[in-house]
Amino acid sequence: MRILHLTKKYYPMIGGDAYAVSNLKKQQIKMGHMVYVLTSNCDEIGQDDEVFKFGLKDSSANLDKITPQRLISLFFLLLWGFRKIGVLKPDIIHSHSADMGFFISFAARFYRIPVVNTCHGISFDDKQYFFLKRLAEKFFLKHSGFKQITIVDENGLEILEKAGIKKGICVPNGVNVHKFKQRPEKADKTTRFLFVGRLEKQKGLEYLIQAAKFLKGQNDFEIIIVGDGEEAVDLKKITTELEVEDIVKFTGKVSEEALLDHYTRCDIFVLPSLWEGLPLTLLEAASAGLPIISTEVGGIPSIFAHGENAMLVKARKSRELAEEMQKLIRDKELQKTLSTSARKLAEKYSWENSAKQLESVYKNI
Repeated sequence: MRILHLTKKYYPMIGGDAYAVSNLKKQQIKMGHMVYVLTSNCDEIGQDDEVFKFGLKDSSANLDKITPQRLISLFFLLLWGFRKIGVLKPDIIHSHSADMGFFISFAARFYRIPVVNTCHGISFDDKQYFFLKRLAEKFFLKHSGFKQITIVDENGLEILEKAGIKKGICVPNGVNVHKFKQRPEKADKTTRFLFVGRLEKQKGLEYLIQAAKFLKGQNDFEIIIVGDGEEAVDLKKITTELEVEDIVKFTGKVSEEALLDHYTRCDIFVLPSLWEGLPLTLLEAASAGLPIISTEVGGIPSIFAHGENAMLVKARKSRELAEEMQKLIRDKELQKTLSTSARKLAEKYSWENSAKQLESVYKNI
């Protein structure tokens, strides 16, 4: 089967959709498929004979925004579709962005190629997003002629059904449980919290920094923030203003090997997001055997249960977040319980299973 993935972000760019498409591509190639990727014209994204870029050159920070540059690029995508799809001749087009799926759908219909769309998160029911963005997403999902819409969590499936979009099916993301190293014996008593992801408003990192302020002086701990993004400067400024720069450490973007080291050497994973689908970083943290503290947003409560395999808190509640961090710092047995349960949960998810489920979806349509 010849598969063409459409994604705003792709390896080595940071982002759940970038990570997901990269791993799906590897797995689908192992399964004997010919796989291509069409992605944004961004310097942070690699390119080869099977990875194509379209549109105007843009920054990673702008790819999730509605800008004139982005709209022009989507028009170029429409032209690219008519010019290239007839040459590539994919059997299936798999979009990972509703707007990209909409613009490619015109050429797809012309060449009679079915389009599947994956929602890595849904925004149209969440008023935290800009109104025009929510309206556009709902329109694209309803009117792009997608043969199937896959959702990475059950919560998203319910949102689609309430909106009258009946083509949804849940296909969870996967994780490579075999890549994480064995955790070494701790050499000191410092508790290290780890965050991995894009430094954007969505991730709620200002509340994690505020939690550090509440805990300062009571415990021996550090917070390691791995990643980069448009909020990096402002977050570092907040860290300085709250006088926790000796506790909160920013690493910037790191290599895959360095990231694995952070997962191995840190003690607790924390995700203070304001909204999410089902974050891949949580599955990675679970695979690494890290106890997890997360906000109870999006699809997270659909697989993580408070006190069983994670500690869940409300979004934007920095004091509540600090209390759960304090609890885990002091309760080593609870850390072990959460670690064991999280690891067992992660073993249920794999890219092999995700790719097999998607192959079945492709064949059915």
